[in-house]
Amino acid sequence: MGKRVAPLKTTRLSILGEILITAGMVVMLYAVWQIFINDPLVSNQQEQTSKTYVQGTSSSVDKFEPISKKLKQGHVFGKIYIPRFGKSYERLIGQGTFQKITLNKIGPGHYLSSQWPGEEGNFAVAAHRTSHGAPFNKIDTLTAGDLVFVETNDNWFTYKYLQTAIVDPSEIDVISKVPKRLNGAHPGGKYMTLTSCHPKWTNRQRIIVWLELIGQQPASEGKPTALEYLQR
Repeated sequence: MGKRVAPLKTTRLSILGEILITAGMVVMLYAVWQIFINDPLVSNQQEQTSKTYVQGTSSSVDKFEPISKKLKQGHVFGKIYIPRFGKSYERLIGQGTFQKITLNKIGPGHYLSSQWPGEEGNFAVAAHRTSHGAPFNKIDTLTAGDLVFVETNDNWFTYKYLQTAIVDPSEIDVISKVPKRLNGAHPGGKYMTLTSCHPKWTNRQRIIVWLELIGQQPASEGKPTALEYLQR
């Protein structure tokens, strides 16, 4: 008797199965590399860049680019400090939220439609929760009593946590001057909004954190006492 030949259909299914298994392993290995190797490396690089940052204009005595409506995408105008994310946590803040220009390279980016730090209204900032250093990876850990600090050429601003919400991407009113969904929000308030994707590794929804300005002091006075205490 002749040898039995496996049906062609079965052979094709076997090949497809092997391809899918291989593809799954590649995706898994990429995820492991991204989470445990690349993101920590990029995150550390962003933090070190922030600590040693000096803007490129040698003729200027300003540490950052001066705040202006003419500020271009990707230009750095300040820093953000979030002790809840770690005592040494600090990141530069770039103008705009274009991924290739600001979010993927600098980290946190300022929504062009929102106000500046300390202004009446809503100073809104976006950053990745995963990939490209994941500056807002721990955004979901912010809670009552937490403080966020913003440094510019002229001032230090201290914001205090108010509330967290999960919203659809279409709900852009969360970064309005009077933020929608924020309990007690009112005209004349000075708010800060942090945004990122939710859940992690998807962009199906957004996680929103609101804070309120509770303090401001000239940059010449140095770090706010509260930040120095939290960094010990």
